[in-house]
Amino acid sequence: MTKRRKARELALQFLYEEDGDISNLDYKINRFYDDFAAESLMRDGFIKIREDLNKKKDVSQIFDFFFNIVRGTLSNLEKIDDVIKSVAKNWAIERMSRIDRNILRLSVYEIMFIPETPRNVVINEAIEIAKKFGNDESPAFINGILDAAVKTK
Repeated sequence: MTKRRKARELALQFLYEEDGDISNLDYKINRFYDDFAAESLMRDGFIKIREDLNKKKDVSQIFDFFFNIVRGTLSNLEKIDDVIKSVAKNWAIERMSRIDRNILRLSVYEIMFIPETPRNVVINEAIEIAKKFGNDESPAFINGILDAAVKTK
């Protein structure tokens, strides 16, 4: 697994947990990263022990990207949700599964605000994350919405 994929997965898990709540954001991000993310990074082999969390360059790169996409997604949530609503015909964003909604949010953020990441990479990453965390229909749903979002951008 790449560092960016790991950061995206962690961002999804954080966004899923908070689902648009931006109160006490820095505190929540640091708490999440120190607790949940540390365990996840150990499980996936990025660190051996919890003390490595603040020592390894790879982990710092994961955290930086995670922090960027979480903060950026939540700071631009209204714009992002407007894009999703405009292309999600017959789907109210509130009725989408929490996983799908937050995969879409972090992916649309990357498409809109991180132009150095190729759009096809963002879509492919979103589909792979949807396969891991979503239901059987999630990958196709995510692909369709993001493809439409890219075409309208």
